[in-house]
Amino acid sequence: MSLKIGKISGIEIKLNYSWFFVFLFIAWSLSNNYLPTQYPDKTSNFYYTIGIASALSLYISIILHELAHSFVAKNRGIDINNITLHFFGGVAQINEESSDPKTEAYMALAGPLTSFIVSGFFLLLNSFIGPNAPDTVEALLVYSGYANLGLALFNMIPAFPMDGGRVYRAIIWNRNGNLIKATRSASTASNIISLLFMGFGFFNLFSSGSFDGLWLIFIGLFINSSSKVGLSQTIISEALGEMNVNDIMTKNVKTVEPDVSIQRLIDEWFSVYKHQGYPVTDEDRLLGIITNEDVRKVDQSKRTVSTVGDVMKKRDELVTIEPDAKASDALMKMSMNDVGRLLVVENNILIGIITRGDLIKTIQMRTQFEPS
Repeated sequence: MSLKIGKISGIEIKLNYSWFFVFLFIAWSLSNNYLPTQYPDKTSNFYYTIGIASALSLYISIILHELAHSFVAKNRGIDINNITLHFFGGVAQINEESSDPKTEAYMALAGPLTSFIVSGFFLLLNSFIGPNAPDTVEALLVYSGYANLGLALFNMIPAFPMDGGRVYRAIIWNRNGNLIKATRSASTASNIISLLFMGFGFFNLFSSGSFDGLWLIFIGLFINSSSKVGLSQTIISEALGEMNVNDIMTKNVKTVEPDVSIQRLIDEWFSVYKHQGYPVTDEDRLLGIITNEDVRKVDQSKRTVSTVGDVMKKRDELVTIEPDAKASDALMKMSMNDVGRLLVVENNILIGIITRGDLIKTIQMRTQFEPS
C-alpha cells in the first residue's frame, strides 16, 4: 500500500506506509543519539527540530538519487512507472530491462554519482558558511553531506539489485553477452554479501548486545530477497521478450449472454466447461464477467429467476488489456490488481483472454533449456 504525493517530470512519487515508521525512527534516533553527542547542552527543541529536518533531508536525497536513475532511463528510452519510498530507502519502478550493458551501467551509476555531487555541495557549503552559521544550519549541512556520502557508498556495494550490483552485472553481461547468466552471477554474489551482513549482525548482537546488529541482519535479509526477486524478474522479462498479448492469449473464448439464468449457467457452462469464470457479451461487445464466486453468492431458491446480468461484475469494474500490449505488461497488470486473468479488448469488443497460467507456461517453455 502506497500514498501518492506528487509528480516530478511526469514520474509519480509514492510513499509506502512503512516509510512513516522509519522516518519517525530516524528522526527520533538523530534527536536522542547522534545530535546530543555532536552538539551537547542544547535544548530538546533544537534536537527534535534538526532531527526531523535531517530525516526529511535524507529522504529528499533519496528522491534525487532515484530521479537520477529515472532521468537516465527515460533518456535511453526506458519507461519509469514511479518512485516509491519505503522501509529501506527508495526504488524507481522501471518497466523493462536495459537494452544493453552500457545503458545498465549508466543507469546504475547515475544515482551514486548524484549523491556524491549532493554530498560535496553540502560539505563545501558548510566549509564556507558553517563556522559563522547558527548550529542549526551547520548541523543540517553536515548531516546532509555525510548522509549523501553514505547513500552513495552503500548503494555501490556490489549486491544486485543495488546500484553496485547492477554495475557488476553490466560488466559480466558485457563480457559474456548473456543477461540471464550475468544476473545469475550478480545474484550469487549478492547472496554471499547478504550472508556476510547477517553474520556480522548476529556477531554484533551477541558479542556487544547492541541492537545495531539487527539493522545489519535486516539489510542482509533485504539483499537476499531482493536479489532473488530481481533474478526472477529478469528471467521473466527475457523469456517474454517482445511478445505481445496477442501472441499468447486464447482467442476462442466461451462467453455467456446477460439474460441467461444462473441455474442454466451452472448446468450448461460451469458443469460442462470447468472454467472459473465467463465473460458476458452481447454480440461480442463486452458487458462484464461472471465467476463461480459470484454464482455461489446467489441463494439457491433464486437461481432460476436471477440472470447473469443481475449478478455479473460490470464492464467498468474489470481489468482489461489491449492485444498489442506487451506480455510482460499483462503479467505486471495481473500482479498489481491481484487477478488471475485479463480480458483482451479492442474497441470494447472481446477478442480473447490471457491468464497467469498462459504466461507461466510460455515462460517455462522459453526457459526450459536455459542453464541453471
